Amino acid sequence: MTIGEKIRDIRMKRGLTQADLGGDLVTSSMISQIESDRTKPSYPLLTEIANRLGMPVEYFMNEMDDQFLFSAQLSIATYQAKVGNVADALAQLEKIEQTPAQGLSHQEYVLTTAQTYRKLGRYEEAIAKLEHLREIAYRTQDTRLLLHVCRESGYVEYARQNVQGALHEWVRAVDVGQQINHSDGLSSIDLTVILTDVLLQLDKITCQDPTQRITDRPYLQQARALTLETPDFRAISDKLIQDAMECVNIDAAKAKMLAERANTLLSFARLVEQVIVTQTRLGEAGAEAVSDPWEQAALATSTIYPDMFLATECGQIERLVDTGQMDKAHARLMHTRQVLHLNPQQTSPDKDLQNIYLRMDVVDAQIQASQGAHENAIAMLEQLVESFPDNADLAIQTKACAQLVLWYGAINRTDKVLHYCRLMEQQAVASIDAPPPFV
Repeated sequence: MTIGEKIRDIRMKRGLTQADLGGDLVTSSMISQIESDRTKPSYPLLTEIANRLGMPVEYFMNEMDDQFLFSAQLSIATYQAKVGNVADALAQLEKIEQTPAQGLSHQEYVLTTAQTYRKLGRYEEAIAKLEHLREIAYRTQDTRLLLHVCRESGYVEYARQNVQGALHEWVRAVDVGQQINHSDGLSSIDLTVILTDVLLQLDKITCQDPTQRITDRPYLQQARALTLETPDFRAISDKLIQDAMECVNIDAAKAKMLAERANTLLSFARLVEQVIVTQTRLGEAGAEAVSDPWEQAALATSTIYPDMFLATECGQIERLVDTGQMDKAHARLMHTRQVLHLNPQQTSPDKDLQNIYLRMDVVDAQIQASQGAHENAIAMLEQLVESFPDNADLAIQTKACAQLVLWYGAINRTDKVLHYCRLMEQQAVASIDAPPPFV
């Protein structure tokens, strides 16, 4: 039995209601969340509950120790999945010997597993996990869980090139997110992060022209409205403290967690500032030159989760190349390479980040060719085409082949032109034969 199940069982045997047990300590809603394992009680709270139930706290401790071990292992796996070390994340998940069969811990484990499967390209397994969670969310009316399921399902469908499916899931996620309040277990910062992420994805797939006016991009407008209050680390920390203060008399454990997050964020933001100041002063003292400190600060924050930044920047560079603005494209490429240098490729990069690296290589070759380095550019694209990863976006390989056809056509290498034309035909057939999108 879980801690929540034990508390509920003993409470009912004692003839107590949830309000009786909570008393002046916590609300009946908080007791309900603990009993359904949607919230883990802190040790002081568990001790007080045990006293009110007339039980020694040790009766719950073995279960609590197991939950702490599980939570630690799951947190490590979640971190590894977020930074792109998906193979390591899956290995960590598989190390967990006993996984909860229900409750919040069960949901977190299944969701993390689904995210890891998706990043490894194991879409059917990810879908099965998410549909299991969706059923729980609807059965228990858990809007927090449903928000996570819809967001992740959108990513799965988008990865499978089912754009309409992704659109449906992400629109649903926004609708659900707007219904969430403090009692649903999400801080305002967490909700802002999730909804902003979904809104930016919706903007990406609904905006045909990135230069469209803001009035024609409603999802981008909503994202701007959500992020206005949190432009920097200090504002985010202040928001976390505000959330902690609002729930300190309702859920002390949650308030403590939010306050700790705020203090941790400030500590590491301070460390980043100190690193930048040190680098700047070293440059003044004649050491190796460093770039502008504000630029260094921007790079330091954008390398935490670089995928969206890199994808956006890559699109900007591609548009500059397509319009012949090679000098500007080259300058932006150099800045983006700095981000890549600060964020070395993971041991097992996920599909999205892998595609960004490949796109960067294509535009790099195009820029080199415009600068007269035709042989280097051709060699780069030939190497890319020949060693193209199996799970990468075929459209990138097709673009590389098309560019090689143009270059080889300009120097009358008919054999090479025919070779890459045939390869493009094979890619088109492979795209047609690919499994149909899940609906």
